[in-house]
Amino acid sequence: MRNLLVALTAVAMTAPAFAGPGSELAETAGRLRSEAESRAETYTAMPGASIPPISQDDPFLTDVSEFATASAMLSHRIEASGGPQDLRCIFRGMSGDAQDRIADLETSHSGADLARIYRDYVYLFAQAEEIAPLADDPDVEEADGVPPSCPVEPLD
Repeated sequence: MRNLLVALTAVAMTAPAFAGPGSELAETAGRLRSEAESRAETYTAMPGASIPPISQDDPFLTDVSEFATASAMLSHRIEASGGPQDLRCIFRGMSGDAQDRIADLETSHSGADLARIYRDYVYLFAQAEEIAPLADDPDVEEADGVPPSCPVEPLD
């Protein structure tokens, strides 16, 4: 029994700290970035090809929708805790961008268009990977000298 307690204590001491919602969003963004890179490469190789609309059952669409929801929820959480307005705005924007690109995917029919949209997703998700962990830092402050990019009004 004592050996078990010693082993559990050692594991607990070496385990990473609790991943907050920002770190979880960053992890999701990393996975989505990899998928978007793969798809961008595929469609770049066939720019003139006529492509059928993306299936509503495509797991990428579901994952992007969940990313958009998680980004919006993170924005709300930052607002509720009195966190930095610039971070709140960034996550609100990421949520909107992710949703807008879903609509683009549903209406695009050429390999070139799809490659561009997936490259846009790569950029979005790379930014999310970098920025999202900041939301877990209780001491993060507003960016100095940078005016907020979205209005101060509360989120709906």
